[in-house]
Amino acid sequence: MKKRRVINILISIAAVFIVLFTAEIIMRFAWEMGGWVKRPIYRKSHNAYLRYELIPNAKSERISINSDGFRGPEYPVPKPAKTLRIIMLGDSETFSFMLKQEESLASQLEKILNERSESLHYEVLNFGVEGYNTFQELEQLKHKGLKYSPDLIILNYCLNDPEPGEYYFDKNFFVRHSALARYFSYRIKKSMIKAERKRLNLRTEVDHYYYLHQPKYFSRVENAISEIADIASVRGIKLILVIFPTSSTEVKDFKESYPYRPIHKLIKNIQNKNIVFVDLIEEFNHLSMGPREASINYEYNESHKNPPALGVSANFIFNTLKSNKLIPD
Repeated sequence: MKKRRVINILISIAAVFIVLFTAEIIMRFAWEMGGWVKRPIYRKSHNAYLRYELIPNAKSERISINSDGFRGPEYPVPKPAKTLRIIMLGDSETFSFMLKQEESLASQLEKILNERSESLHYEVLNFGVEGYNTFQELEQLKHKGLKYSPDLIILNYCLNDPEPGEYYFDKNFFVRHSALARYFSYRIKKSMIKAERKRLNLRTEVDHYYYLHQPKYFSRVENAISEIADIASVRGIKLILVIFPTSSTEVKDFKESYPYRPIHKLIKNIQNKNIVFVDLIEEFNHLSMGPREASINYEYNESHKNPPALGVSANFIFNTLKSNKLIPD
């Protein structure tokens, strides 16, 4: 009797294992987590934290992806002599899908640096991916960026970077390695956030951005940014955190009526000595460049910055690097 009970228990355990194993296999191939950009230049990533990534050597109109899966020309992994290399992390503002390669922030900054350098060659690698949040940008740095031996890391921060909250994954073995665990984590968190947003009656962009920057969400972003800064510190280099102001139709100017000043202040209050902050709103105001002048298409509520605004941004970043002695005179 006792032997039969043991056998039944073992059979039950085996059956549960087979069901879970089968479900895991099905989820790996059949389930695709939402929230990623659907363009021919993207594919599902084997890295659970990235979720999706650029396809190496993909081309689409003005976009060319290199063999390592990021926008721009080929770069040798061993850094050439007399070269100062900068890694630029970000989302669609950095990737600049609507712009030519030479109009992107990374390319404009690289051009300025090389035009004003006599002894060094500068490379600014564009690791921007549309729709990435800060957590994916951190993973992108670990997964791909660090092997290029950067001398500086630039993280471009947009005010939607804490989203989407339902994709926050705890750093544990099961979530990182199990599609089934990620599925249940995703479903539970998505339903909780949906219920919370409905309860709070969030309607406007302003409501949305302040919701994203409440402590329970922003604290995770703050930790991710600090982790990037600490990674840089271990290598003896700095993290430059560039804050992009929002230039949607809800924003009339970047001065007194700009609704997100407290959020900019919150970001600049991140306590890490290895971060140099660059708030682009300062330079836009200095040059009397408002949301309409900075946006690629303000009338259509397109918040992405146009080439002249990115040129202003590149020049401001250059001057910040120079004033902080992060590049040679």
